[in-house]
Amino acid sequence: MNLKNLTPIREGSPSCKFCAGVGFLLEENVKNSTSGVLLLCSCVGESCPCGGKAPYMVYDESQNRMLPCVCHNARMELGKVEYLVKKAGIPSRYRYRTLDRMELNVDAPGKGGFIIAHNWAHDLIKDWGKENKKLEGLYLWGGTGSGKTLLACAILNELIFNYGTECKYAKINRDFLSTIRDSYQKESELHGMEQTIKKQFTDVEVLVLDDFGANKESDWANSQLYDLIDTRYEEEKLTILTSNIPPTDWKDKAEGRIFSRLMEMAHPLHLDCPDYRLSHSAFGTH
Repeated sequence: MNLKNLTPIREGSPSCKFCAGVGFLLEENVKNSTSGVLLLCSCVGESCPCGGKAPYMVYDESQNRMLPCVCHNARMELGKVEYLVKKAGIPSRYRYRTLDRMELNVDAPGKGGFIIAHNWAHDLIKDWGKENKKLEGLYLWGGTGSGKTLLACAILNELIFNYGTECKYAKINRDFLSTIRDSYQKESELHGMEQTIKKQFTDVEVLVLDDFGANKESDWANSQLYDLIDTRYEEEKLTILTSNIPPTDWKDKAEGRIFSRLMEMAHPLHLDCPDYRLSHSAFGTH
């Protein structure tokens, strides 16, 4: 799959029928993988004298010095995308999944909510980085398998492809609350690192909090959740939340403070469609 419409990168041959000038492409049909892998395009690799060995430099006798190989820029850009996706912690199932590879059957029962959310995601990506454009986060809620996590991760993937944005995906209980709890244990490698952990969540440009509200409720947990979203709100960082519960359920939690902040920072969208994961193939276009 060529990535011409997903990234401004142009390090390949403009006339290449495979990568359309990007320099690398996404190979979707990979054994034991639902996400695919990024590969250097043959329009760059076939004429590569460095053999793909870092730092991708070759010796030029006429100038008596090392010069970047013809593959250098394409490999560096490919590596940057891979690095940002890995650093973001996007689950393998959703890695490199994008909006244009999702099947949108407008006649399917209950699919309206997914299409509306898909359109919101598309506009968010299109408007990212525009001056004087304050973007609103999203609160995607619905039943298991309704496509919430898929959409949230697609937004991260496209922000990385299009803009090189630093993003982070996290399960609210496993990756945030439980990690903070571990920092309280003296025998843990994370002991004493509570503030460092929190900073990773508050400072990243775009954060997806998956399964928001799935944690066991307590005053401590509610306080941690409020502090996180409040800090991100104050710092004007984009936050996307997925949940099985409607935002109104937060009215009775933490004295309504979490609900109030959510309504200020994220647009609620209800995905009421049947199980998207069961009704679609791995890439949604096959």
